[in-house]
Amino acid sequence: MNNSKSSSVEKTVQKILTEEKPKTVRKLIQRTLELTEAEEKQVFQIIKDLERKNAIQLGSPKITRNLPKSFSEYLFKHHYFSTEFWVILSLCSLFFLTVLLIPETSPVLFIRVIIGGIFGIFVPGWVITNLIFPRLNETIDQYERILLSLGINLGIMIFSGLILNQIWVIETPSFVITIGSLTLFVLFSTILLRILIGTGRLDFDISLSRFNIFKKGERK
Repeated sequence: MNNSKSSSVEKTVQKILTEEKPKTVRKLIQRTLELTEAEEKQVFQIIKDLERKNAIQLGSPKITRNLPKSFSEYLFKHHYFSTEFWVILSLCSLFFLTVLLIPETSPVLFIRVIIGGIFGIFVPGWVITNLIFPRLNETIDQYERILLSLGINLGIMIFSGLILNQIWVIETPSFVITIGSLTLFVLFSTILLRILIGTGRLDFDISLSRFNIFKKGERK
């Protein structure tokens, strides 16, 4: 992008912030794309540069969250990623233990139902969404991430049910082993992917704006 075009986009961003006051950076980017001919990555970079130069002020959290560069940093030092990892790993462990060890006649069956419900509705789809969109930035906001997670999770449940029905009679142990193993595999694959991106050894980025279903308006 040449200097004159970059300057024009900067002025557009500042004007949108002043006059329209978008609530999220995602909305700011989308509105800028509607008013300019710039590419999404270019707009995103311009917004980061403006914020770095204190030309604009954006609310918390920041546009980007730097990815960890090692396993130890991911698991123990980086607050968001380490918290996410241990929460998901704990849910996986509880899912295996409660569903496989608590019989249907147990008086604490409600624990199995609660843990299985939380895990089954959300967790597998969340880790797969993280694998597809490993970066934490405004390319995909949290609402879109949650919606994608729920949609992917529904597809996983239906697909795994069909597969298991062809291989085994669908029983609780086989279903738990399949879903739990898939979740753990994707979880650790996401860790590896994020570290490769964080160290600069891999460039991986997908934008939802490439898909018509997520476009809110035509670009000029």
